[in-house]
Amino acid sequence: MDQSHAGYIGNKEADILAKEAAEKENFPKTPLEFPKSFIKTFLLQKMLATWQMAWDDGDTGRLIHNIIPKVSLQPINWTRTEVLFFTGHGPFSSFLQRFNLAETSFCSCGGIGTPIHCATACLTTSYHMAPPSQQHQSVWFRSVANNSTSRRKIHNLLHFLQRETSLFRPDPN
Repeated sequence: MDQSHAGYIGNKEADILAKEAAEKENFPKTPLEFPKSFIKTFLLQKMLATWQMAWDDGDTGRLIHNIIPKVSLQPINWTRTEVLFFTGHGPFSSFLQRFNLAETSFCSCGGIGTPIHCATACLTTSYHMAPPSQQHQSVWFRSVANNSTSRRKIHNLLHFLQRETSLFRPDPN
């Protein structure tokens, strides 16, 4: 018996029980005996499932949700220009008008200045891509986001729009 336990009632019995328990096979070291890797994987899956539900049920970010419906820990690696295009927060008259930075949401060609309009129908013909039908816009955005040639066109289009802003504003007269 351990000398530090000498003289205390029940210590001898406690030592005997502890020794028996330690010698038993499959005695758990913790209340739940799971490998650390299992617990990490379980918590990661739970976190991703909770995040996915919040992403699916959210009120904001719906444009991006249509392009990236599944959450992931892998970064998307979009450039600033691509973020501006896919969110519609770029040099588009439809966006600028929402914040009173443009008098109207119309483009100088008469269409509403959305990202799709500028990339498919506006005066920017050298940057045009095939236009989607109304019901396939989310698929179109997803396709454009996953195509490096289309992303390069978007990059060039937005730089042109930012450089030549006055060309895309309706004549106030």
